[in-house]
Amino acid sequence: MSRCIRLRIMLAAALTASALLAAALRPAQGQPTPAGKTARFEHDVLPILRTHCLKCHGEQRKGGLDLRTPATMLRGGTNGPVLVKGNAAKSVLFGQVATRAMPPGKAVKLTATEIRTVRDWINAGAPAEQPDTVAETVTAGDRRFWAFRPPVRPPVPGVRRADRVRTPIDAFLLARLEAGGLGFSPDADRVTLLRRLYYDVLGLPPTPAEADAFLADSRPDAHERLVDRLLASPHHGERWARHWLDAAGYADTVGTDNDADIIRVREGLWRYRDYVVRALNADRPYDRFLTEQLAGDELVDWRSAPKFTPEITEALTATGFLRTAVDNTTEAELNRPLERHEVLHGTLEIVTSNLLGLTVACARCHDHKFDPVPQEDYYRLLACLTPAYNPQAWVQPPNRHVEDVSAVEKETLNRHNADLDRQTAALAQKLADLHRPHERRLFEAKLATLPAVLRDDVRMAVAIPPGKRGAVQKYLAEKLGPSLKVRPDEVEQSLTDAERRETERLRREVASLKGRRRVPGKIQALFEVGPPPPTRLLRRGNHLTPGPEVPPGFLQVLTPAGAPAVVPPPRPGARSSGRRTALARWLTRPDHPLTARVIVNRVWQHYFGEGIVATPDNFGHSGARPTHPELLDWMATELVRGGWSLKRLHRLILTSTAYRQASSRPPGAAGGADPRQVDPGNRLLGRMRLRRVEAEVVRDAVLAVSGKLDRTVGGPPVPIETRKDGMVVVAAKGLATPTAPYRRSLYLLARRNYQLSLLSVFDQPAMATNCTRRTSSTVPLQALTFLNDAFILEQADHFARRVAGAAGPDARRRVETAFRLALVRPPSRAEVEGALRLLERQAARHRGQANTGPEEASLRALAHLCQMLLCTNEFLYVE
Repeated sequence: MSRCIRLRIMLAAALTASALLAAALRPAQGQPTPAGKTARFEHDVLPILRTHCLKCHGEQRKGGLDLRTPATMLRGGTNGPVLVKGNAAKSVLFGQVATRAMPPGKAVKLTATEIRTVRDWINAGAPAEQPDTVAETVTAGDRRFWAFRPPVRPPVPGVRRADRVRTPIDAFLLARLEAGGLGFSPDADRVTLLRRLYYDVLGLPPTPAEADAFLADSRPDAHERLVDRLLASPHHGERWARHWLDAAGYADTVGTDNDADIIRVREGLWRYRDYVVRALNADRPYDRFLTEQLAGDELVDWRSAPKFTPEITEALTATGFLRTAVDNTTEAELNRPLERHEVLHGTLEIVTSNLLGLTVACARCHDHKFDPVPQEDYYRLLACLTPAYNPQAWVQPPNRHVEDVSAVEKETLNRHNADLDRQTAALAQKLADLHRPHERRLFEAKLATLPAVLRDDVRMAVAIPPGKRGAVQKYLAEKLGPSLKVRPDEVEQSLTDAERRETERLRREVASLKGRRRVPGKIQALFEVGPPPPTRLLRRGNHLTPGPEVPPGFLQVLTPAGAPAVVPPPRPGARSSGRRTALARWLTRPDHPLTARVIVNRVWQHYFGEGIVATPDNFGHSGARPTHPELLDWMATELVRGGWSLKRLHRLILTSTAYRQASSRPPGAAGGADPRQVDPGNRLLGRMRLRRVEAEVVRDAVLAVSGKLDRTVGGPPVPIETRKDGMVVVAAKGLATPTAPYRRSLYLLARRNYQLSLLSVFDQPAMATNCTRRTSSTVPLQALTFLNDAFILEQADHFARRVAGAAGPDARRRVETAFRLALVRPPSRAEVEGALRLLERQAARHRGQANTGPEEASLRALAHLCQMLLCTNEFLYVE
């Protein structure tokens, strides 16, 4: 095409565009704008832009241009603003759509009506329903609600029965009881207390030897000594890690986990689970515990460290707390702005419900209907997370990790592995050279069985790479090639003794070299992925309808009046924005209204079955009011005064009279009023509540009693699988050790929806987001499971063999041993007689079966008794 022709075409296009623009700017003939009808951005213009423009100029922001709000249009992109209020002719936005230059290519262009709507809107001054600013909307009156006031340490009240006060906790509870004419129940017997302590602190039953030692300890502080021993046990961290991981929404899998047969494991997240166990065992101060989980990557200089110290590794691992939300963006078709924002919102919901005990997520779409949490406060908190979960610079889950070695260590490791690979390749070549003559000889022998006329053609056909074979060669290779292949075992048989010894030596060296390769592990850490993006308030929670930009910050109602509720900008040269560090410091202020109250309440809930605030994730107006507000505040301030030590808090509760009470009391035991009339719901805690142990404790206790429990602490999860009948069980393959099926339930692969069937039956929660309080049901399926489940039957058999090994052939001793192992107490006389009759009856039934001798019949009868003990309420409940 000549230059002249090209110039003519360009001129014609320019004239056409000019004509289109002029036509679009002329008022429409015969179509006057109705009186009082002004185009509005949200109602009239945004739908047009969403249809034609936002694919490129919304979340993606090509050319740096965001067309989702008038404010972002005024700010413009790399070429400047695209909107001039009141003047469509000077607005780049209008010019581009009116001349059909945008959207580009073959994309559907705006209609004439849509273009006029954009023109009229701009000429009218680009009006919008929502302003591009936010205002402070929380009042002094809002801050007067009990949960939004900093806890104030009350004086310990005086009581009439001072002899029943062991810790200040007792005084607060007893004062309320005495006001109603009530008192504490008598202390539980020592066996009941022993079992209660072991299950509450360790999640395991005591052994007979441990029970004997406690019952024989006549010292006045025997209970306190036992509490200290249990809190020092490595299994305490495992027990209480389960509670924390529930509230953190922990799952080893990625995504919503909706397919029983497809398990996508979040590689390395188990390190966070082990971090929680270690931190709780070490009694890491709660303020530090939270700070590490929210901002561990900002506490250490991990990017430029020459070596990862244990402190760096621990800090990075801790941030796995912020990697627990459901994330479906692994799949390319789901790696979209909507799903990315859902991960952000899910993470914030876990953080706020867990640490703040508030339903902050309600403010995602609008101001909270019950609590003083305006929508802009929600997005202030969200802005603390967006530098790491940046929707515009998204990192998909498979790539979202940090290797557990520094960059310098990685280079050294790569050189080490490369050297090993070179040595391995040289040995492999020697092995191939040793075997090649035999392979050729065996090949030629097989080739000789073919007709001579085909041999050369077949030899050539199989030697040529598949992609370069002709039609005849392809036929020969596919038809005759398989019969000519030389198997490794054929080569092995043809080796001489010396060659066989040399082969074994070379293989041992190769295996040794491969064993010396070092592959870095993966830490599912949170880290920032680039400059912090602007966070905008999303109208109705929709990322397609952004409102004003919101600075990172905190909830105003939980910030002292006059104090800044926003995060200061990072210092120059900082490698991270510091937003999450600021969030952690705000949360762990000694006078923060909720942080200490929430964790104290949850610890109380796990010991007494219900929190002082019965709604642990809702301390707001729509939640329950505290039954003992002064006690809650005293414990919250005590936690802070005690250096945020959780074990100190545990000890205060465990050594109190309130905790040591019996779960039932004889009529008139406390004197005065009838508690069934005054406090029928036991809200004043005049007795201990009866509690069913959690699903994991049920399984762990069965394994402990049977003697099969593997008490190894930490490590990768034990795989589980779904059978064809729908049952979820421990996998038959891929186990690290023979005892892996008997690890504690904490270490089983944690799925969101398809947990071990035994655990699901006993109410292990589905982890859609997180769980701050489990529910407990009593349904027939639980009893049927203990009667028929293969795992229970297997463990009952192991239990019986353990009893027989400890007690010998004497039936009475067997009964006593079985009761002590399962229920931590000796049987009563009536129980002994009943158990002996059961053993005799069952042994007689089994002796009547073929190929069953007296000893085997006796063991089967004992297994039946052991299974019945596991089925009892006494085994499944803590008094």
